[in-house]
Amino acid sequence: MKHLLKAIGITEEKTGYRELLVKKISDFMQTENILLMPSGRCGLYCILKAIPRKKVIIPAYTCKAVAEAAILAGKDIVYVDAEENGFNVDVAALKDVMDENSIFIATHQFGIPCRISDIIKLAEDKKTIVIEDAAASLGSRIQNKLTGTFGKAAFFSFDSTKLINIPMKGGFVISEDQQIMKEIKRICHDELLPMPAVHKYKLLIMALMLIVIENPLIYRIFYTLYFELRGKCTEDSSNLDLQKGPFYSYEMAEWQAFIASEQMDNIHEIIKKRRILYASYLKELSGLSSFELPPADINEEWSCIRFPIRIKGDKMAFYKKAVKRGVDFAFSFTYPPCPTNYKKAHILAESVLDLPYYAKLDELERKKVVNVLRSIG
Repeated sequence: MKHLLKAIGITEEKTGYRELLVKKISDFMQTENILLMPSGRCGLYCILKAIPRKKVIIPAYTCKAVAEAAILAGKDIVYVDAEENGFNVDVAALKDVMDENSIFIATHQFGIPCRISDIIKLAEDKKTIVIEDAAASLGSRIQNKLTGTFGKAAFFSFDSTKLINIPMKGGFVISEDQQIMKEIKRICHDELLPMPAVHKYKLLIMALMLIVIENPLIYRIFYTLYFELRGKCTEDSSNLDLQKGPFYSYEMAEWQAFIASEQMDNIHEIIKKRRILYASYLKELSGLSSFELPPADINEEWSCIRFPIRIKGDKMAFYKKAVKRGVDFAFSFTYPPCPTNYKKAHILAESVLDLPYYAKLDELERKKVVNVLRSIG
């Protein structure tokens, strides 16, 4: 709250917060090739526009913003289905669609790393360019190497659900390829505008509203009015938004950079807390028959932004039981952008629920989640 209040008075007159944020990200990522973005999706859009290849291969189970950004960048999309028992791409299926005219977007879904080393090796054989979707995996590592540092370029998000979050989006891109970075900078120069004051205050009001509904009583009222009485459980829809709205239009503002910069000071502690919570859920929810748990972080290297479970049977019946007992869930990619013949992606979409997994979750709330899920079985 205090950071939001301070952000109200921050102007664009050389306050230096963008430069400070870039420095902190550079120190963390161990690269100077950082460029701030209005959003993760805009980062992807700019990367794709910077690479003159028409064909873009994306995971079938993904955020529809990935497909939207690719289409807005003028690309043709090819989908690849999900892996059998996980949330990332089926690597074996890639060999049939990769070629020297393609770009593959390697997603580390929810912060759980994909098999990026195998993907890079296959891409080299096929002469395919790999872009990492690290929107949800800031801080996740594979054998101590950060996700986002394997491919030709990567994009990260500061959306409200992410490890570092600002009102209402924000993000950055990285690339060691100087030609790609030069072209991305040109695109940003040509297409991005300073954020208007009216948009700043709109975002700050929305952020304050999100803080207000964190109160359990107010959230219950909000849930009843906004979802329950409307017969809905998510605002997600199957429609693609192919208009370049504000998240593609305005530079990251100084006030947004200030909020992100303050959080970057604590990023190692944030990651540690997420790992502890992830391991706690895995331990205390093991052996239940009504859902499947996500994979274990065996080497303690991930910084996940979700704890996704896969419901066996009727997901909505399970969801309603939990809500009646005081535990709500988040929904991820209820309507994946791929056609229905990508069966594993749609099975995931129909089964995934995300447990409460946020920075302010205290021990009492965590135990309540565990007890409710164990009572359902």
